Amino acid sequence: MTRSPDMTGSGNMKFKENRPLANVDTAVRKLLEIANGIEADHAGRLQIGTINSQFVSAGGTYDEYSAAVKAAIARGWITMHPSGACLWFTQEGADLFA
Repeated sequence: MTRSPDMTGSGNMKFKENRPLANVDTAVRKLLEIANGIEADHAGRLQIGTINSQFVSAGGTYDEYSAAVKAAIARGWITMHPSGACLWFTQEGADLFA
């Protein structure tokens, strides 16, 4: 069996990087777990920067984070402030952790 050479001609093959949060459902689940573990401020707001940082530290990318936020909003589990600075759980989203 002959191996196809890589672009450099060395014969070494590179494999695609493992993306643990590439699946949107997995990413949404991780996003909600992170958000649930963060203490909200007096108005119930969850700061985007904190969630984003923890999501990326958990192995996600910024694109995966964005997709997870959009999916969670579309599913009615969170809402985002118009400025994009913070998130809130909806009642339906909060009920996921009840």
